[in-house]
Amino acid sequence: MNHQTINNQIQNILDQSVEAGEELGAQVTVYHNGEIIVDCWSGYSDQEKTREINGDTVFPVFSSGKAVASTAMHRLVEKGIIDYDTLVADVWPEFGCNGKEDVRLWHVMSHRTGLFECPAYKDAGELADWTLMCSRMAEAKPAWKPGTKCRYQSTTYTWLLGEIASRAAELPLSQIIQNEVIIPAQLDSLYFGTDDKAETRLATLLRGSDFDMAFPCSNGKSVDIMMNYEVVRKACLPGFNCITNARSLARHYAALVGMLDEVEPLLKPETLEMAVVLNRAKDDPVPFEVGTWDLFGLGYVLCGPKDNLGLIFGHGGLGGSEGLVDCSQNMVVAYTKNLLHTKQPTREKIYEALGIIYRDWMV
Repeated sequence: MNHQTINNQIQNILDQSVEAGEELGAQVTVYHNGEIIVDCWSGYSDQEKTREINGDTVFPVFSSGKAVASTAMHRLVEKGIIDYDTLVADVWPEFGCNGKEDVRLWHVMSHRTGLFECPAYKDAGELADWTLMCSRMAEAKPAWKPGTKCRYQSTTYTWLLGEIASRAAELPLSQIIQNEVIIPAQLDSLYFGTDDKAETRLATLLRGSDFDMAFPCSNGKSVDIMMNYEVVRKACLPGFNCITNARSLARHYAALVGMLDEVEPLLKPETLEMAVVLNRAKDDPVPFEVGTWDLFGLGYVLCGPKDNLGLIFGHGGLGGSEGLVDCSQNMVVAYTKNLLHTKQPTREKIYEALGIIYRDWMV
């Protein structure tokens, strides 16, 4: 693989996409065998096209941040602070009611709690109120018996995973993620709660003409609308409010799989191997549909070939941002953007250029 050639090819894809109006601003970072071989960006931070983006621009990447929070939880397990089979009610007693008495950590991490409906809230301030939203989550009733079916916990993963981690480690969630991922992986531009400096580097979100409200919150507003509120951006809500750039998102995965000489791998090989095995009940059919997000290990989306789903894993976010690992090529890719689409032609071109067979189980 000629690094300069592939970097130029990805740059051309981004430039052409911006020129055609398919994207407003986007970044791509790629690691191969531990080396950055692509570090590209193109376009603008704002609708008026007065501010060009650069490699330091940060973007809301929504659920792409779930993988980062999941990595932090895996590290707590490795340290013996909690176990995958721990009953949630043992660390969060208020949770153990309304059919949730037997919910375990692995149910949460594999999206098998039946708790996929966002608790009610009246405004952005309530959404960002951790104690309030956790209390409402504790009172919630699952849609079915936990552990029996998988359904994506698009917003609720925030409080489910986060409050369990916080109670078990006896630390604020933001500090746990800082201690377990951001500091050891040396991530300089990944936020679950922006500071004032990060706000000055933030790209403006816009909706593409094809974008539908894929994951509405309970007040009827999509999470991209909620990210327009500073109180939401400055909170730690790891199910949906991660803000980062392609460089830091890619570096998380490079550190996760032990690609970086300068940092210790974030997880032990045996932990990671277990985390990227499909975790689904035998009588819960596997939805092999092109583009599906419903194949989970423990905290990571699996999108490899049918006979080895964990060969490619990672997590995407509302509108198209994504980070993933292609183990077959020892490659990490991160893609960040600010024009939200339902379909992702630019991302598909990037993966095609990199030789990644992506969620296409028809072949």
